[in-house]
Amino acid sequence: MAHRLALRVIHDAHYGSPINITANPQDRLEQYAPDVAEAPAAVGMRQVREAWADRLPSDPEALFTELLAMPQQELLSLLAVCVGFTVTAIASREDEAPAAALAQAVGLDMHAWWTPTAAGYFDHVSKAKALEGAQAFAPGEVNRLGKLKKAQIASEAERLAAGTGWLPAMFRAQEAVAVDVAGAEPLAEGPADAEAQEDAHATA
Repeated sequence: MAHRLALRVIHDAHYGSPINITANPQDRLEQYAPDVAEAPAAVGMRQVREAWADRLPSDPEALFTELLAMPQQELLSLLAVCVGFTVTAIASREDEAPAAALAQAVGLDMHAWWTPTAAGYFDHVSKAKALEGAQAFAPGEVNRLGKLKKAQIASEAERLAAGTGWLPAMFRAQEAVAVDVAGAEPLAEGPADAEAQEDAHATA
């Protein structure tokens, strides 16, 4: 299995192994968040992948020989890297968290790996959702932001969120989200906004 996954994920090869399993590295995030390539997580993953690519031979037979001699702990590390590149958590709505159980199992804290930006988040959510976020990290600015166009709101929201540690619900621990939902005060209702029907396609 390590042989097949290493060929596909590390060397981007589709052939060379008799094992009939597939692994598809996820590289679709940039179409939703153009700045994702510079995120700490993306940079770290890229560096790890490049290190393995430099170490492992691309020839299938030579690779198999290399893996046979590799200590089990290193094999497990390689498998973790390969599987990690296949994880996808793209959701059509922010209340969806397709990888929540996995994130909890590995103790993932997104504060260390991601910050909300216009390109990576606020441009992709509705005006109402951006204002909802602002209510948490800059409550005194919500009325002013509500008078701006969506692109302006996204830019201002990025500036105001910087350094606050705020994360969208999908990136927070489930316990924290539950507390927020239970204790949150309802936002004042206003005229329907055509953009209010937009959902977050992805975050980076």
